[in-house]
This record gives sequence, structure tokens and C-alpha cells, in this order.
Amino acid sequence: MIGPYGFNNGETTIDRKIGTNELGEDIILPFYPWPIKNSAISHDGTLDKSDVTISMSLGSEIDQLFLAYPPSQVVNLTIFEGHVGDPVTEENYPAIWLGRILGSTYKKNEIELSCQPVSTSLKRPGLRRNYQIGCPHVLYGSQCRASRAAATVTRSVTSVTRNRIMVDAWLGAQFGLYIGGLLEWTNSDTGVRELRTIANVINDSGTSVIVVRGIARGLAAGTQLSVIRGCNRQMSGCNQHNNIHNYGGQPFIPLENPLSSKNQFY
Repeated sequence: MIGPYGFNNGETTIDRKIGTNELGEDIILPFYPWPIKNSAISHDGTLDKSDVTISMSLGSEIDQLFLAYPPSQVVNLTIFEGHVGDPVTEENYPAIWLGRILGSTYKKNEIELSCQPVSTSLKRPGLRRNYQIGCPHVLYGSQCRASRAAATVTRSVTSVTRNRIMVDAWLGAQFGLYIGGLLEWTNSDTGVRELRTIANVINDSGTSVIVVRGIARGLAAGTQLSVIRGCNRQMSGCNQHNNIHNYGGQPFIPLENPLSSKNQFY
């Protein structure tokens, strides 16, 4: 889990209740003073809030989250607004904006966070399913239902060079099945779960070198890895997962144009 982190543009720390734990005790989050500001937010009485850009001085925990590669999890953002000196309650400091952080840019001594409101995803148009040959299901998702545990093997890190990770044992003769899959580990520096897409697998002297997309941060020799098999979105991929009955594509779509001059009967 990432965070939570709290910042305010005042001069003193503000403590705010953000929930309760399993024992019924209040969870208090301190909002520390920090050079931070946001772009204008529209107030038109609807959910149609505009996108927001957050600018904050470098040196906070947020810098590390977006350093070189975005975090593996979605980072949500809530903006509260209130008057200095008022008691910190939900009524005095209501939430005026909810959304998520999409990306970051660095400008001199600041980091700028591009943020999208939650209403954007709620109103996003589009078909849930398309008429297509390839499977549209999210691998290991609720509609795919392939067994993630059965497709996962455990390896240990031997060495790391940027995005190339050498493991202690090779991935077998069918190592190519892991291309497009996932590599998961616990960041040794922060304890946060990291997730990367496997771009390539190279066999080298009886071991395997896994190439991931993005920076392999928080990895040290001996770190345990979960190497999860990918899928080519075809029927052959479903067969590899013993999951053909959940294939979501339409593999028998005719490939010949019915309006062409070719006779369809002989």
C-alpha cells in the first residue's frame, strides 16, 4: 500500500481523521506544511470538475513515487478546503476534489502532478465488449478466471542491471510463455509491492535474465520474485492456462469478405 501522505499550504501541521481501523480506533493523518498549490477548480454544482495540476516543492515522499517510473498502484488524490483556525472536522474541511494522479513532470525545483477527476472515469464512453478474434478479458481477472497461482513460479534475484534481472534458476523450456506476463516483488527499501510487465526473457548459462518495462527499483540480491506467465490473447494462450472455456474472443469470425467477387459456395 502507498501512503497515505498529507500536505497543506499553511504553516502548521493539521491532524485529520481519515477513518477507523479494525479495532474501531480513529486513524489520524497529519497534513504537514509544504510549498504546494493547485490549479483552479471549477465549482458549477455538478461532478464535471476540471483536471487539476498540483505543483509542489521537491523533497517530499511523492518525488520517490514517480522517480523514473510511475508507481505500480493507482495513486488517489483528495483535496480538502477550509479556513485557518477552524476546528478540523468534515464540515469545516470538506473534500472539494477527488481523483487520481496520472503522471508527473519536473520543472526546476518543483514537481507537477497531472490529476484526473473521478467523474471522468465514471462517464467514460465505450463498449464493454467488441466483436473481435482476440480475447478482451483482463488476464487473471474476474472474467478470465485463469489460475494466477498455477501460472506463478518463485525465483530469487542474483543481480540487477537497470531493467535486467538475473534470477537463480532458469524458467524452463517454455520460458517464452512468461513474455508479456508480470514480475512482482516487495520493494526492499519501502516495503511497497512493485509490479512490472515482462518485456523479454533471455536464457544465459543455465539461468534466466528477465527484462522488465520500467526501472527495477527496490531490488537486491536474494529478493524473492513472483514470475507470472503471460498470455497471447489467442485460443492457444487459453489452452496453456487450461482455461479455454473462458475464452472471450470470437475465433470463428469469417475472414473472407462476403461482398467480394469470390464464390462463397465452391
